[in-house]
Parts: sequence; structure tokens; C-alpha cells
Amino acid sequence: MRNLGRFIIHALVLAGLVIAFSRPVFAIDIPQFPSCTSPSGSVKVSYSSGVHGIPGDAGQYVGSDVVYTVSNSQLVQCFCAATGAGIQTNWWKQDSLSQDQIDQLTKLGWIVIPDGSAWGLDPVSYLAQNSNFNCGGGGESGFSQAQAGPAPVCDSAKPGTPASVSVNRSGSTATLSWSTVPNASHYTIGYGLKTDDYIYGVSNTGNVTTYTIGSLDPSQSYYFALRAVNNCMPGDWATPSQATGGQVLGLASTGSLAPLLTLILLGLSAGVLAMLFRRPKQSA
Repeated sequence: MRNLGRFIIHALVLAGLVIAFSRPVFAIDIPQFPSCTSPSGSVKVSYSSGVHGIPGDAGQYVGSDVVYTVSNSQLVQCFCAATGAGIQTNWWKQDSLSQDQIDQLTKLGWIVIPDGSAWGLDPVSYLAQNSNFNCGGGGESGFSQAQAGPAPVCDSAKPGTPASVSVNRSGSTATLSWSTVPNASHYTIGYGLKTDDYIYGVSNTGNVTTYTIGSLDPSQSYYFALRAVNNCMPGDWATPSQATGGQVLGLASTGSLAPLLTLILLGLSAGVLAMLFRRPKQSA
């Protein structure tokens, strides 16, 4: 009887560990995107020159930019610098993906864009993935690149740095607030899971002093930064007060509440079984 009790206890503990630390694998059907070297779909927007943003990159890029609508949930953005270097961004509306699938896709290089309206898309969450391509010349690649010649020069004055930056986190959303920078035309937000590694972002919040980001993982900690932009000239990054270091906490990222409760219940069950199967002491 004692051996049976020990076996049950060990089995319960093992089951608890499996439940707590194993994660199911979710199959993901990633759609096919046409290449910018031979684009297809209808043209949504087209700019022959100007300053453009690339998802997941806080830099400013000068050149031409065309966005093609491939389907209701897919778009392709083709940026081409005057040098001929191109960046293709695949946009995928992620309305039918679970958080586990999104987590897997970010490990494959996809970037979460919580609100597509900041990029001129629908006001929903998107996944974006960047890749490089050669724009070619004379339209031979199928993509109309910027005309050769000197790159446009941004002559706008560098804006100041936002002050009094704060973040109010509530579950899957975070609201940033800051003070007005006099010569700013809009603001850019960068955020990520590590300090100074802002893999997500909003390129243009508009000329506002507060902005709410959604579709955050409540179990993750995020680090935020903000900078003012004067037309084409970005300013320096500012982060929330040093008391938070830009960090906005959710639940501990090492686990979730359900597995912890499972372990506690299994531990209590094991204790009860041990008492039931304990051999009584022999009387003298």
C-alpha cells in the first residue's frame, strides 16, 4: 500500500510539472505574399519621394513608397531608396490569431503593430515582416523607384525632447501622456520587451499629448520611449520617469496564474494521499 501511495504522489507531481511548463504547439498557416520585384494587387497609396517609416525601425527613410492591397487581410509595402536598396514589408491583419500563435510568429521575425491607423491602414492590429530586395532601375524590377539624383534633405529644425512622460498600464492597454513640444508636428512611440530594444512602435501619433496602445500581452513587461518629430526631423528619445525606467509590468512573464494554482492543488492532493496511505504505527 505504501508503494502505491508513493506512485500516486509521484504521478501527480509529474502531471503538475507537465501542465505548468508545457505549452501546446499551434499550427499557423502563413499566407503567401507577392514580391516587390513583381508586385500584384491594387495600389492603395503611392509616393514618388518623401520620408517614410519602416515597421519595427525607429529610423526615417528617404525614397519612394508604394503600398499594394493583396486581399482583405494582406498588404505589401514596397519602399525604395534613391540608391536602389529596397525594403519590403508584408502586412497581415491578425484578427483570427491566438496570442500563442502571435508569440510564435514574433520569434520568426514578425512585428506586432497594435493599431494600423497610424500607418494609414484599418484601426486594428497587424503583423508586419520586413525583408530586403533590389529595386533595380528603369522599372525593370516591376517597381517604380525614386528617380536618380541627390537624396532629399530634411531642413526642418530638430524638435525638443518631450517632458513629463508617463505610462498608465491597464491589462492589455497602455496609455502614454507627455507635455507638448512647441515645434513638433507629431510624435513617435517605440516599445519592446527590453530596454532600448523597441521592436514595436507607432510612427505617427498625430499632434497629440496622449496615446493608447492596445493588444499588449498582460503577462509581459514592456519598455516605452517617445520622441517628437518636426515634419521630417526626429528629436531625441524620452522615457517615462526613472522610477519606472520605462517599464510597465503585467503578471510575471515566467508563468501564469492557472499553472501556479494547478501546482498548489496538486501539492495539497499529494499531501492528503500521503496521509491516507501512511502505515499506522504498530503498538508495543
